[in-house]
Amino acid sequence: MTLKDLAKTSLSNLGRHKVRTALSAVGVTVGILTIVTMLSLGVGVQQEVIRVFRGAGLETVRVRPVTEEQTPFTQFAEPERKVLITPALVEEMRARDDVVKVNAHIYLPRSANTFLRIGEHADEPSVTQVYVGGTPWLPSEPFAISPELIAGEELTDGAQGEIIVNASALEALGYGRAEFSDLIGQEIALVLKAPRGDVQDFTFRLVGIINAYDDFEKQNPRAYLGATGMLPLKAWWYNDPDILEREGYDALTIKAVSLNDAVQIVEQLEARNFDVESLKTILDTVNKTMVVLQTMLSSIGGLALLVASIGIANTMIMSVYERTREIGILKAVGASPGDIRLLFMAEASLIGLLGGVAGTIGGWLLGLGLNEGILAYLRWKEIPVTGTFFVVTGWLVALALVFATVVGLLAGLYPAARAARLDPLEALRYE
Repeated sequence: MTLKDLAKTSLSNLGRHKVRTALSAVGVTVGILTIVTMLSLGVGVQQEVIRVFRGAGLETVRVRPVTEEQTPFTQFAEPERKVLITPALVEEMRARDDVVKVNAHIYLPRSANTFLRIGEHADEPSVTQVYVGGTPWLPSEPFAISPELIAGEELTDGAQGEIIVNASALEALGYGRAEFSDLIGQEIALVLKAPRGDVQDFTFRLVGIINAYDDFEKQNPRAYLGATGMLPLKAWWYNDPDILEREGYDALTIKAVSLNDAVQIVEQLEARNFDVESLKTILDTVNKTMVVLQTMLSSIGGLALLVASIGIANTMIMSVYERTREIGILKAVGASPGDIRLLFMAEASLIGLLGGVAGTIGGWLLGLGLNEGILAYLRWKEIPVTGTFFVVTGWLVALALVFATVVGLLAGLYPAARAARLDPLEALRYE
């Protein structure tokens, strides 16, 4: 039997029982649709994560000081630092040819009571409580939303005496957006109130105002300082003028020239016992997690295909009983057991392939609809996230079609073997 005769005969036999063939293919369709939808979600999310990380810069390295492990007796105290990020280390990193930029960070404790004051009104200070953080334009947070500068300029590298605030801080002080530009260049004060009852003013020059880009920013006034601006605040808070020499910086962000340079920097700093992480390391972990997630998601479709294979096997066994006389005639005219086996296996494979084609198209269309639904929901919630979360790639289409065909083939093995074993004389006498 030639390949052409095999294909023609198989399609003709399936066409004689269109409803039964369609119902058998439905199970495969559901399974493949589930697999394509789930895997396309995994592929889409993985591509979006990679895009975000590449945008943030895979060559970025984050360094933290190494601290002693906390015990039940020290869990409420600041852990002692064993390996410090010293000013010497910062200068060493800045002097390297394979480093583009270095940002040192100093943080205040979250318990710090910090207030923003601009001028005096009726002999009473106009103040609002703010959270004081570092520069908002760091590449070390891949999913952080870049703030919009609506007036003034960014903090300059190593800026001392400069401050940036968000719009919420000024609005809480009673200023309208039309007045923002007039405030640039003015002196404003950060007021720290320590638990010991002391109060201290720190004067800065307002150089920039950023927009509140989410609900948290809108509800929480914030101010941003460079490391040199944060140092006097932290030294006063802990009543320790030499805190930088004793504790070092709280973190260090290094942007290398290339990814290979970043890998070398990570290895060198780890050899010096620093706590180091890079976006590439995080991305590798995310990719491994996505592989596990895709396997779990595709297993759901695998269960549906298992049920579908039982349906195909049932259909082919019934076909053997109904076509017993036909099988006898084929053997009588010279068809070998191998030809009979091949014919039934081809029919089962075609059922799987038809279901695979329908399931792949259905999964692609479902993914398009779900993607639009997700984006619409995010827009309704005013969440500034865009992207394609369901991506059907060429390899996914090929995998789905091959998998569906193989499922049909495996389901048809037993019925095909049963048909091949029929005795031609008994088959011809069968009614």
